[in-house]
Amino acid sequence: MRLLAGATGPRTLRLAGEAADGTILHAGTAPDGVRRARQLIDEGRELAARTDPHQLIVYLLTATGPDAATRLRAELTAEGLASVPDLGVAGDATAVAKAVQRLTDAGADMVVLQPTGDEPDPEGFVRFVAEEVRPLVP
Repeated sequence: MRLLAGATGPRTLRLAGEAADGTILHAGTAPDGVRRARQLIDEGRELAARTDPHQLIVYLLTATGPDAATRLRAELTAEGLASVPDLGVAGDATAVAKAVQRLTDAGADMVVLQPTGDEPDPEGFVRFVAEEVRPLVP
């Protein structure tokens, strides 16, 4: 069994690197935050002399469809995150795949596409991810 830790602050991220097999970052984490998290996790792993793989998972708030930008902006505003750059993605499959790539380039091993809370078609969202986004992500 693998032990994953949810972490956000520097101390917790280092501890996750020392003790956990992976770390989960919330949807309020932009690519710069992923880079910093990876660095802190690696510091913790070095302190603990760990060489086994450590999976870094990040959630990406995702909105699709004709009103995607409005829905994403509303959710980020409600969470107090509207002023943070590079959070979430609104758009078509290409835009979503590019956002996923930015997070993996920053150090994420896995990206969880999280629909906005007001997603009008959850089944359609999952189909969109599987059929349109997945083929665009290496």
